[in-house]
Amino acid sequence: MTGAPVLFVVALVAQAVPSGWTMSAGPERFSFRDISRSGPPADASPVAWEGTGPSFAATYTREGLRRFHRINVDVAEASSFAYTGPLRSAAAAGSDHVLRIEGRYEYRRYFLDDLFTRGLDVGVGVQGIGRRLSFTRDTTVGGREEADTTAAIACSLGARWHRSPRWSAEVAWVNGGALLRQHESQTGAGEFEHSEWGGGWLTDLALQGTVRLTAPWSLTVAYLRTGEGTATSHNSYAFDRRRLVAGVTYAR
Repeated sequence: MTGAPVLFVVALVAQAVPSGWTMSAGPERFSFRDISRSGPPADASPVAWEGTGPSFAATYTREGLRRFHRINVDVAEASSFAYTGPLRSAAAAGSDHVLRIEGRYEYRRYFLDDLFTRGLDVGVGVQGIGRRLSFTRDTTVGGREEADTTAAIACSLGARWHRSPRWSAEVAWVNGGALLRQHESQTGAGEFEHSEWGGGWLTDLALQGTVRLTAPWSLTVAYLRTGEGTATSHNSYAFDRRRLVAGVTYAR
């Protein structure tokens, strides 16, 4: 994660995958830290609230000689949380839980062909993101629940390498601004409930590889690490998630 609020994506793609659907699943790790300041760099608590769980994604890709479109919807949850610090970790309450539902659309246009080597194309584009993220945490003063609805946008700079019809690979870096609506509530000591608007920045690093099995089927493996810093008038935090999924692609 970076403190720069500049919006951009850097992507490298090897051999464009034909238009089609990818269904994938795998483990995801979620990490949350409280922040002591709202602007970059984000000075955060050394203790992270971390949990793991499954992630499921459905992706539609449509790609041509010059243009690239991708729609991605994924759902993930995390449990088995622990408070992890530099020296040791302690198990959190068994009821702690995170649920995330996220959708993304990316458009990219390639302007440079065969850069440095045959089949390597470079272009620019834009990505839009919508997300619903909900937390349930048992603290020393009572149970705490939070639900964040977020919209984000990022520009993109990308490249692809398409020398072989048998395989493909992609790496992407995303940096964008986010706007969110946050609702918090707490029961027990210090009971409260309020909603407010906030903002922040996000950064992604994504890797993807696809190997053709037999037409029209392919095997796809993808890794994503994404981090986000968020600030409101009552709450500031940073979260990081790491996802490794594998699935099949049906491409026409």
